[in-house]
Amino acid sequence: MQDKANLEIFLKELEELLNEIRKEQIKIGKNVDEYHKVNMRNFDRLKIFNEICDMTNQIFERRICNIEEALKELIKKQ
Repeated sequence: MQDKANLEIFLKELEELLNEIRKEQIKIGKNVDEYHKVNMRNFDRLKIFNEICDMTNQIFERRICNIEEALKELIKKQ
């Protein structure tokens, strides 16, 4: 009889532990989803930043090219 009671107590404790594990897994899953959303927003911001840098670099390249062309014209005139 006592073995059966001990087994029931053990099973109840085991069930409680399993419920805690399930709750923790749900919590971890929610955290992972939130972190994923935050990371995706940050990646979008980085993408926009890189596009802005690319546009800025293109403008500087055009300006440098124009300066080089102007210098070439000056050298030809001399």
